[in-house]
Amino acid sequence: MNGCRAKYSSLAAAIALLASVAAGQSMASPCAPPAVSPAPGAIAAAEKSATRPSFASIPAAPTDVRTFQAWRGAIADARHAGAETAAQAAAEPWTLSDTQGFVDRALAEAAPPAPMTTPAEGATDAFVREMIRRATPPPRAKH
Repeated sequence: MNGCRAKYSSLAAAIALLASVAAGQSMASPCAPPAVSPAPGAIAAAEKSATRPSFASIPAAPTDVRTFQAWRGAIADARHAGAETAAQAAAEPWTLSDTQGFVDRALAEAAPPAPMTTPAEGATDAFVREMIRRATPPPRAKH
């Protein structure tokens, strides 16, 4: 990219030219003037006197919300349960050792596959003849 600065600078210039042409066309095109400006109405509405809420109108704090101390206790209980779970997991024996022994035991328990047999030559020929016979269409019925 360092060797092609002229290429990218001309690309940037072309993009800038297209953007300026597009902006010039949008500025030159006539647009409809707004029917009525909303500013005077907004200023008049803001200048009207209105009743504002006072600090006395703030509602009381809800009573069914957990207190800070209750949150602290719940967090401590969750951390304690996590520590107990981690201790129980650490007490379990690690079972991912002696993988080759596991394979040997599984192979010893597995049933051996059925012995492979080779079909007799005559049986294969008879099978092929039967399939060809079944594949031929029946003769057409004469009208």
